[in-house]
Amino acid sequence: MLTMLEIGAAIVGLGAALLLLGRPQTRQASVVAIVAAAMVVVGFAQPAMAGAVKGNALSNDQKELNEQLQTTPQESQYQGIEYADVKGTPLSDQAITNRVESQAPKNLKISVSNGSVRLSGKVSNRDAAQAIIDDIKAIPGVHEIAYDLGLSS
Repeated sequence: MLTMLEIGAAIVGLGAALLLLGRPQTRQASVVAIVAAAMVVVGFAQPAMAGAVKGNALSNDQKELNEQLQTTPQESQYQGIEYADVKGTPLSDQAITNRVESQAPKNLKISVSNGSVRLSGKVSNRDAAQAIIDDIKAIPGVHEIAYDLGLSS
């Protein structure tokens, strides 16, 4: 996102510089560049600003809806993706794998690639699944956890 804003700012700067040169053939191009850049900046900045309005905090109603969406209608599957924001020195993929395997039940299948953890298998219930996911999110170097877990009860 930041890169797009920087590109937009560079385009606006280029357009303004062309406009200041005062040449008739560059004046029209500079106006077009400024308008295009403004559209790019606004288009990419709006979602970020919308998320920042409440500091990305979920209300209780939103959390409850999120939980409902993660569980299949038959309540036999718990699936979704969550993002981690852990501070500290990131661990390697192998170190993350070792740590997850030492903490998670042995029947779960785990794969890690570039800090992205994929988790599948079967757990006793949704609370157990969420506890495992929360533990994984606390590992430095984990960026996201995608899970598809069967629920026994």
